[in-house]
Amino acid sequence: MQRSWRQDADKLTFIICRAITTGTADEIPSQEELQTESDSPANMVGDINLFLRIDDGEEGNSPPQIVGEVELMIAEKVNQRRGFGRAALLMFMRYIVQNQGAILDEFVGGGGVDVETVRKLRTGVETAESSQGLTFECLSVKIGQANLRSLALFEGLGFERVSAEPNFFGEFELRKTDLSLGGVDAALEGAKVRGFIALPYERTE
Repeated sequence: MQRSWRQDADKLTFIICRAITTGTADEIPSQEELQTESDSPANMVGDINLFLRIDDGEEGNSPPQIVGEVELMIAEKVNQRRGFGRAALLMFMRYIVQNQGAILDEFVGGGGVDVETVRKLRTGVETAESSQGLTFECLSVKIGQANLRSLALFEGLGFERVSAEPNFFGEFELRKTDLSLGGVDAALEGAKVRGFIALPYERTE
């Protein structure tokens, strides 16, 4: 299953771990500082997922758009309300926005999207006045109406409720359409996230 998480074109999963201890608070860890236990189960606090889907309207006759649905989970209460979820969501959004071209190219080329839909998506890009490749229409999240903390977290980062009332399942859908790199970086700065580095996955099987 772990291999599937890394290879499936329609989903993206990050495991949330406790921060790596470095010499100073402002120091960003390097590849050399990663240890086997850095992402061991003892240091894992949750996960954050992105599920990609095509939205072509309730009747199926609207131009296809790519929506990324986010799921965030901090497993144990002892790790909740400590900023893990907010930091993980911000960093996840930063990664998605920075790499959305590659993520979406893999999605539409992975065999899970029919040829006609891919053609329509590509045509929309080619005819746009300012073509930047495939982009997300929005990021979406569904949250139970009683989960006030999660609602506050996502709304605090610019997600807006699609409707004033929850759906049949008692959930609100929230969407974020401003996925500019500058907007995400401003949110990171506001949350006092000082920097990050993407390290390659080098765990041996």
